[in-house]
Amino acid sequence: MPTVSEQFTSYREFASASLEEIYGDRLDRALELRANHLESGVWLNTTKGREPLSFRWISLPWETQLSPVNAIASGDFDRDGKMELAIAQNHYSNQVETGLWRGHPGCHVEWELDQFQPIRPPVSGLFLPDDTKSILSLDSDGNGWQDILAGQNNDAVLLFRKLGQ
Repeated sequence: MPTVSEQFTSYREFASASLEEIYGDRLDRALELRANHLESGVWLNTTKGREPLSFRWISLPWETQLSPVNAIASGDFDRDGKMELAIAQNHYSNQVETGLWRGHPGCHVEWELDQFQPIRPPVSGLFLPDDTKSILSLDSDGNGWQDILAGQNNDAVLLFRKLGQ
């Protein structure tokens, strides 16, 4: 909103303003949408055999709730038999009045004890602090280990290679 910087001369003034003070009569014409669930998660397929399809909602850990989730790649990246998710996060293309959403440098989680457990970046090696929009798993070098390729908005493509053990 270009007028925000003209209308308010300090962050404090903007932060303490009401919506009516910020938007004026445009607020009456704004589209109003309501959401009843804002938590990031995944649908886990719990179908057994030839049963009808059934799914269970699994909320992602608190760490993944700190920034919007843009994309998820799944796999067993460390070959321990447990499902893992590599999660692309952050959002830098917001409108000026909402600021940047950059609460977490991407997440790596592993399925354990019937829930996803976070793996910290120094342990997992996955570090995506910028506006990451896409992520996928692939074996980029043919060594049998899944690697992670991450696409960032207006920035370099990142490759995280698993060198094996």
